[in-house]
Amino acid sequence: MIAEEEDFMHITNIGINHWHDPDFFIHRPTGSGDYLILLIKSKAVFELPDGKMTAADGNVILYQKGTPQYYRADGERFGNDWFHFLPDSEEDIRFLKDLEIGFDRLLYPGNLSEPAKILEMLCHEYFFDHSHKAETINLLLHLFFLKLSEELHRPAEARIGTNYEKLAALRIGIYNDPAQDWSIPAIAGAMAMSPSSLAHTYKKLFGVTPVNDVITARVERAKYLLSTTDHSIKQIAHLCGYASDMHFVRQFGKLTGKRPSEFRAGSGKNMI
Repeated sequence: MIAEEEDFMHITNIGINHWHDPDFFIHRPTGSGDYLILLIKSKAVFELPDGKMTAADGNVILYQKGTPQYYRADGERFGNDWFHFLPDSEEDIRFLKDLEIGFDRLLYPGNLSEPAKILEMLCHEYFFDHSHKAETINLLLHLFFLKLSEELHRPAEARIGTNYEKLAALRIGIYNDPAQDWSIPAIAGAMAMSPSSLAHTYKKLFGVTPVNDVITARVERAKYLLSTTDHSIKQIAHLCGYASDMHFVRQFGKLTGKRPSEFRAGSGKNMI
């Protein structure tokens, strides 16, 4: 049974990529009547409970309901993504507090690419009506704050700046198409990085080397093919990027503890 709209955390207003003149300012002594989050894209000055603070592109602030809101441009146009929202229950408020994002102060996430993408999706959902609008917005709001918290609590040494998006796209590519040539020299050349820098940075970000990710991706693809097709072991080895089916059998056994034929037999596929 689908709950009614009032059972969900919901947005009251939203905007993305808003830019204002250099004389822009906000002066709300009692707040905006709801919660407000800003993803800041320019220099700005904020008057906060801890004093006056200067913000920059990449900072975030989450205002609680009732907190005074004083902020202005700082000598140039003011840009931000933002949304006003209302938690529906104490459970929603506890959810926000448990994430330890922090209220009413400037936040310094290392990378906002994922939260920003989710915010764009929220904006689309807010301005278009459909039968599951409230549920969708509620789910996206929770996902937005989960991803923001994840980024805020990422260890400093794992914050690699602009390399994150490139390497995240690389990792997705490895798992989407493990049969490609994912050798370190080939990857490093495509990323315009040295092989040692690539391996070091990738391990910092994802906790695994690119070589091990390639092996895992190939074995996972092989498990899928063994379970869902009647391709021969030799064909599957080729489809997963192995020049030698014996090499494939060795790596598969090392990760799964089984030969490919044993794995297939356990999945109900008996052709080899």
